Amino acid sequence: MLLSTLVTAQAPVVYAREPIPGFAYQRISVKDMRLDILFWQQIMEESHVNLYHSISKDSLELLGASLLANYQDSLTHSEAVLLIGMLAAALNEGHIGLPASGISDSSYNNAIRFPYLLKQVSDSAWIVDREISYHPQLQPDSRIIEVNGIPVGQLNKRFRNYFGGMESWRNQQIGSYVRKLIFLEGIQAPYGIKAIQANNEEVRLQVEGFNKQVADSMNKILATGSRSTEPYTYRLLPEGIAYINYRQMVNPASNPFDSFLNRSFRDMQLHQARGVIIDLRENSGGNSQMGELLLRYFNTRPYRLSSGMKWKVSIHYKKYIELMKEKYDGGTAAFYLALKNGDIKSFDQIQLKKSNPAPALFKGLVVVLTGPNTFSSANMLADGIKAFQLATIIGEPTGEPGNDFGEMFHFMLPRTQIIARASSKMFKRADGDETNFQPILPDILVHPVAGKDAAMEAAIRFIQER
Repeated sequence: MLLSTLVTAQAPVVYAREPIPGFAYQRISVKDMRLDILFWQQIMEESHVNLYHSISKDSLELLGASLLANYQDSLTHSEAVLLIGMLAAALNEGHIGLPASGISDSSYNNAIRFPYLLKQVSDSAWIVDREISYHPQLQPDSRIIEVNGIPVGQLNKRFRNYFGGMESWRNQQIGSYVRKLIFLEGIQAPYGIKAIQANNEEVRLQVEGFNKQVADSMNKILATGSRSTEPYTYRLLPEGIAYINYRQMVNPASNPFDSFLNRSFRDMQLHQARGVIIDLRENSGGNSQMGELLLRYFNTRPYRLSSGMKWKVSIHYKKYIELMKEKYDGGTAAFYLALKNGDIKSFDQIQLKKSNPAPALFKGLVVVLTGPNTFSSANMLADGIKAFQLATIIGEPTGEPGNDFGEMFHFMLPRTQIIARASSKMFKRADGDETNFQPILPDILVHPVAGKDAAMEAAIRFIQER
């Protein structure tokens, strides 16, 4: 849903409990906030394979003390969420994300919201995708440069403090969360907007924003002409080059991924496609086994997508397994529950996997497009492709390092009732270098160009010239 609120509480939450009557109207004391920070840090330490890979423990504790020093006696629920968000962001991991709160989320659902969907976030501007209004005043691709007298560059600097990971990924997160961030920061409607229209005309506007009722009535209108929500699509380009936009690593019963791949690659054979472009730029991950399935249709070389992983054993993740029994088969759950808390279990993938080519194997040129929104299992797929030269990667670096922390779970802080996220695994990059925290770098770097798809054009040229 275009305008749905992210509600992390939908997933099982370790240590969850119902708020006491009147809790939503109370401020949170500095004392309770300090105790919840200690609780948060303890769970993160006990659950994480290597929590202090980007910041020392002393520095994290100093940051918490300095953030608390900004408040004399108490905080609002929104201020508490942002404080935990800044501590989580200091760990520098993209998967952790912005914390949630049932109280602040409920207030946000009933608030007047910032009326723009963003296409891109640059250092000093927000590029507009759509204006949520019956009578839009800003054209698509307009650049918002100021909100309520605050330069967007200044807002970006503040908002980046709430997300970890690569700078490009933080910008992506700002674009996704901008309406909620504006609400949490207390920036209220009406919104004074300074912008540069797509035709380079500078304008100043006052917009009222939208509420939930408007959002509900606008959803069908907004969906018209929006980007496809299909997890994967295929088409043959006029240049005789096949194109697969691989957006989600899922396997829906209505359109199984293997059936989609078989149809698509047989069509490439039928039309004697010169090459295929596989676009991972919108793919934020999912089931990594779908990446292995895709490789069967164009790869014959030995490979691996990861050199192994490490799994931290904690009482907290054991409690999560108990809440998520349907996710784990009995053997996996029993195996983990029997391990000693505090241990780290290592699994090494030393041997390369032999390829198992599909009958509709494509033998032409293969180009993979990556960008800052290539994340999680899609990042792992790109890593294996790059490490073992299974295809040519064109575009921008991916949104996270090849050495990636994941297997996330939610837990609730007892006094603020904030819902935070922790990881329990470290996935090791395909080449086995545990010290390399770089993203997956393309073979051919292509920077974005306004008004055109520079990476796609480069991929087409690459295939045509060979």
